[in-house]
Amino acid sequence: MNSQSEPERSLAELVKHVFKHSSDSLEGITYQELAGRIDRLNKHGIGHGHGMGDVLGKMGHLLQDLSGEWGESIPHIQSLVVQKTGGLKGLPDDGIQVFWKGYPKLTKQEKFNKVHTEYVRIAEFGSRWNKVLSSLSLSPIQYSKQQGCSKGSKYGGGGESPEHKDLKIFLSKHLELVGVNKSGEPFVEYSFPSLDAVDVLFKNKKRWVAVEVKSRISSEKDYERGLYQCVKYHALLEAMKKDDNYKVPEDIQVVLLLEKTLPQRYKQAATELNIKVIENIKAPRKKV
Repeated sequence: MNSQSEPERSLAELVKHVFKHSSDSLEGITYQELAGRIDRLNKHGIGHGHGMGDVLGKMGHLLQDLSGEWGESIPHIQSLVVQKTGGLKGLPDDGIQVFWKGYPKLTKQEKFNKVHTEYVRIAEFGSRWNKVLSSLSLSPIQYSKQQGCSKGSKYGGGGESPEHKDLKIFLSKHLELVGVNKSGEPFVEYSFPSLDAVDVLFKNKKRWVAVEVKSRISSEKDYERGLYQCVKYHALLEAMKKDDNYKVPEDIQVVLLLEKTLPQRYKQAATELNIKVIENIKAPRKKV
């Protein structure tokens, strides 16, 4: 009898699934299919998808706890598990809002954008998934070079810092910092159709404000990158105005928010690019 728990077996099966695909071909699997892979079967020997949401929730918390120990975020591999039919066909159930606050309030197209942005992160985490398994005392998954498993190019070299994550979460709870009223709904890591993701997007019916944040440990080069990210996000929002799937209002703004001060060398660029910069916003430091 397998001594591993259902969440652990689910994680191992999902890592196998990732290793079988290249970063541009990764796709979801259904709750029923994953249930079959972990031998969660009904009386007919078919995968029993009912209750898999709870299993995946427990798995997600395992990864969340591990993220805290590592000091960096681990992609939400549970987002690979999707509905087979119905209005959310091809998408995770709304229960994933435990990890993606506001997910049920996204339009269907926005949900697809969110999911496929995460698929890129999952694929690019690459062979580091085996480190995750080892940290949970699970056996690593064997893969061949032909399977396209990377060494973790984008997210394998450190991932998101705790400082950046703390600032992002702090901002999502303090709308007033960017001039958004109480009716603004915050979406952390909002995904555009291009699969770029802005740190926080505040929405209300008349105005959207996209905010890119740079924490106290950001480099000067990262400030420059932030300015150009804001230019890109503004252009994407303008394009989305023309697509009825998004219902973007006429009033949009993109802001660069910093825990420190924008270096003098970039101030003129911010003015010429028409980017609003908010400086010296201190997110509370978590006690160790």
